[in-house]
Amino acid sequence: MWFTRTPRIVPLFATLVVAASMPLYGASKAIIVTGLSGSSQNSEEFRRLSLETKRLLVERGLPADQIEIISGTPTRDAVLAQLKQAASSTPEDEFWLVLFGHGGISKNGVSAFQVSGPRLTAEDLKTALDAIPARQFVFIGTSASGGFLPVLQSPKRATLSATKNEGEGDWPRYPGEWVNAFAENPKASFARIAAQAAVLTEEEYKNTSLAQTEHARLADPVTGTILEPPFGVNLEAQTETVSNKSGAGALPNASEIQVEPRKPKAEWEKHPATEETKKIIAAARATPNPEGHSALVLEQRLGFTVEEDRTTDQLTYWRVYITRDEAAGEWANQFFPQAPPVVTTKLEIARIIQPDGSATVYNPAKLAACTDPGGSCGSRAMAYLPDAKAGCVIEIGYRTRALLNSALPHVSEVLPLLHSAPALKTSVEIRVPEKVAYQVKLNNTTGEPSVKTEDGRKVYRWELGRLPAAEMLPFSPPWAQWQAYVAVSSLPSWDEFAEWYRRLAKDSDEIDDSVKKMAAQLAEDAPSRLDKIRRDFDFVSSLRYVAIEMGVQGFRPRTPARVLADHYGDCKDKANLLIALLRCQGIEANFVLLNRGGSTDVSFPSWQFNHAIAFVPRAPAAGQPGDLWLDATDSVTPFGYVSPGDFGRNGLVFGDKKAEFKIVTSGSNSNSEICDEWKLEQDAQGWHGQFRRSATGMEDDQLRRVFRGTTPVQRSTVLYGLLAQLWPEGDFGKGVVSDASALSSPIELKAETTGPADHLPLITDPGLEAFTAPERDRQLCLNDGQPFTLTQTVQLHFTGQAPATLPPALQKEAAGQKLSVVWSRVDGQTLMRKAQLEFAHPTIDPKDYAAVRHAVREWRMALDRL
Repeated sequence: MWFTRTPRIVPLFATLVVAASMPLYGASKAIIVTGLSGSSQNSEEFRRLSLETKRLLVERGLPADQIEIISGTPTRDAVLAQLKQAASSTPEDEFWLVLFGHGGISKNGVSAFQVSGPRLTAEDLKTALDAIPARQFVFIGTSASGGFLPVLQSPKRATLSATKNEGEGDWPRYPGEWVNAFAENPKASFARIAAQAAVLTEEEYKNTSLAQTEHARLADPVTGTILEPPFGVNLEAQTETVSNKSGAGALPNASEIQVEPRKPKAEWEKHPATEETKKIIAAARATPNPEGHSALVLEQRLGFTVEEDRTTDQLTYWRVYITRDEAAGEWANQFFPQAPPVVTTKLEIARIIQPDGSATVYNPAKLAACTDPGGSCGSRAMAYLPDAKAGCVIEIGYRTRALLNSALPHVSEVLPLLHSAPALKTSVEIRVPEKVAYQVKLNNTTGEPSVKTEDGRKVYRWELGRLPAAEMLPFSPPWAQWQAYVAVSSLPSWDEFAEWYRRLAKDSDEIDDSVKKMAAQLAEDAPSRLDKIRRDFDFVSSLRYVAIEMGVQGFRPRTPARVLADHYGDCKDKANLLIALLRCQGIEANFVLLNRGGSTDVSFPSWQFNHAIAFVPRAPAAGQPGDLWLDATDSVTPFGYVSPGDFGRNGLVFGDKKAEFKIVTSGSNSNSEICDEWKLEQDAQGWHGQFRRSATGMEDDQLRRVFRGTTPVQRSTVLYGLLAQLWPEGDFGKGVVSDASALSSPIELKAETTGPADHLPLITDPGLEAFTAPERDRQLCLNDGQPFTLTQTVQLHFTGQAPATLPPALQKEAAGQKLSVVWSRVDGQTLMRKAQLEFAHPTIDPKDYAAVRHAVREWRMALDRL
């Protein structure tokens, strides 16, 4: 797989998060520095700007005692000492650094801020700021300040300069206008304040009839680029605020839930019962649970806010009643996404209310100490709530802030709503910028949102009733086809997405002489078009799979020459090389994006892809009667067949001029097959003989996945385990498995066998196990949705005359599926039984399930007749 993004899927409930009642900037800090002024007029102006900035930061929400102003005759060491103290912040905090004064160039050519004594250079600031974990907002409000940006650029830091890099050394007017813009809305995003200040500065120059001699710049932490005004901000939107409001209904505040730890150093502590906790327990006990779920989500409040600077706030609160001990571990041991500075989670509420009303409260401040960055638990933090058991209620509330993947041009998020337990009440709130053409869609459940405009945002709110549990079943369709979720996207159309991807992948399909040479070698003496395609496919499929997913390489294929030289690549790299080889041979081939193993909603433009393959359009006149969908990723799928997870998906095919969706089909090879042959001879103990299995298509693919890379002992163990399922009463030896890596030859299994006289071999397939349940409430997808046939022939050679009477034949058909068991006489001593399943429509709707199940049961019983 490929196309990694900020990870959001932990448990289903952990993909959304709710706002807290605690102060948003409770532990945040700010440092404001006024440098050397050069004149009393400048000194007074710097002092005014500093005091006004502090006032606005307090109004924004930062504690006044955490805002330090350094003025008078500041020194480099004094500023660095203050910055060092800010290193105690956490990734959930904000840190602001604002410089007012004069800029210049140090002796070694680095941008610098003028202070008393040695200058404070951009490199000094970078070293100090890199040691601060908090999300950072830096404003260099000086002349000649643009040179700071390339040095200070960082994914966790937005840096604004009053001027661009060169030729703007006069004292700028922009710092004063920045303070004015800040005063218009102290809670606006950093980028919006910067953009509004640029507008005010431009207007000031026009009003005074002066040529503008300064141009602010912003180092954007999301895109990793230095932006010009308006810095990607839509200033036509109504005045915005930062998302410190509780979405989807506020989290219970301290007056509603007494969860504040009384022992700051303790990880968790006990609280006595209160009237509030007793009411919660009583209400939980009175909740009906007729289906016997081990837990009930009594209430959940979910929210998602997109900021204009492309950060997001995900918010959640849920209250869960544990009805059986088996669910305690799932709900009391919680993992949260934590990968600073890209993703940070702040826990607000975590407690267990015991059956007697007393509570075990987790200290949210301890979450940071329970973070395992990149370790065995991945980039996650864990909160452990002890004493969870049946009869208790668990409450969790937390906030996750995330920078969206800068490689993607638009917001594209999927927010699942279901848990492993049913949710009795759900509130959902989605906030997006008003003037951007966002799409918001609730899927797989009913409910119309209320839609309002608040603070420059369009707000969607749902109040949903009972949501079912996300109960996974074998052979289910992709989750997006049956689980409730909300999709959010700012992508206006698939055409725009295709244009973006073409720009991203520009020149990645460049073909050099090494690729042309390899294409010529592969095509040499190939008798037909299909032979060329097969050779190219087998060659690329044999290359080692290595995921290349860092940065832009998570989306952009490497060049065919690079993949050819390295002899490895991920799915998009291998598809790109395969297409290049085919084009060198004059065969049309196209790059395809799809959602392998999942589904794509083609009516909702958004990022829904995780895989890449190649498409070769049919060319009947050239000897290719059907389309070919070629997935060379896994090195196990035979040529001409569709790899597991690809079939039936909507693939976005990139043609020369237009990209369009096509459904991935299996072409001329429309059927997969398992064929078992048993040749048995009668003896005094019963039967002895040989077994042979061959397979094509998906069935061949699955056998290769089972046996590829196994040791001889492992192969024997797996083979004899399979044979024991086919003939539980039999005994086997001399088992052989053909080379699973040889794609040009179908895989074969062989063995010698003996068995009792009164039993014959069966047919087994993992899909048949799905028919054991009496009913099913969703589609049953067998064989990845691809048609398949199971055929078994059992030839019985008797020592004397074969029985004169043959068992009756069975011929059944249900919902388009055909099942048969037919006996025939080969000669006087030999009989043959041929049993067959033909599933032409292996995706079975719930309404047809009972009929197909009944037919399968009859077919199985017919196999027992000797």
